[in-house]
Amino acid sequence: MIYPAEKVLNEYQKVLDGYTGLLTCRLLNLCVKSHPIALIPVIVELWGEDKTIEEVADVGIPDEDHITVFPKNPEFMFAIGKGVLEVHPEFQMEEKNMEINGNDVHYLSFKMPEVDKNRRDVLNSGVDAFYEEAKGQFETTRVKYSEMLMDKLKDDKTGKDSDDYKNRFDDYFKSNSNVAEQTVNDKKKEIEEAYQRYLQKKDAATQAVQEQQAAEGEDVKSQFKMPTE
Repeated sequence: MIYPAEKVLNEYQKVLDGYTGLLTCRLLNLCVKSHPIALIPVIVELWGEDKTIEEVADVGIPDEDHITVFPKNPEFMFAIGKGVLEVHPEFQMEEKNMEINGNDVHYLSFKMPEVDKNRRDVLNSGVDAFYEEAKGQFETTRVKYSEMLMDKLKDDKTGKDSDDYKNRFDDYFKSNSNVAEQTVNDKKKEIEEAYQRYLQKKDAATQAVQEQQAAEGEDVKSQFKMPTE
């Protein structure tokens, strides 16, 4: 038998877990590294019907910078590309082909964008907005279910320990809040690391150009050097 207060606690935990999962999914869709969850929101329209990406293609993650999509029917290629770019216009799409079991297979490759300063700012703003929304959802849920729990405990005639219910209620809130905070911190760390990789790559390219220009300058000077007797 599930007591009324226990039922409230179970429902409360389920709602909090749902909001925590939603936050995680949203942060994964602020793409820095490739992840199949990024394609969950994609809707592919085929002959007037909306399809999920799983219904029309197989998704692969060859590395942290790319997502590959293999249409189950070559005729789906254009609609899939259109659907993905509507959700993630920042992706760089390329149609490719490879040989599989002697067959020439065409597929789509989506590259994650580099994280320059502007994208870093946009991503961090998105993280902050989603986090604030999640915290608001947590607090609204806490207030709502706290009142429900108190009502059930007030009418409870089973002799169950009310403090135990209250402690578990608080633990559920703290647990989900901690998970949400850690998820946000991990995402911001991921964004910052990607930005630092971008800066290192940019500095290396600049240095290579400068070295090339210096070498060309030395060649020019050597061509005009006066011969010594």
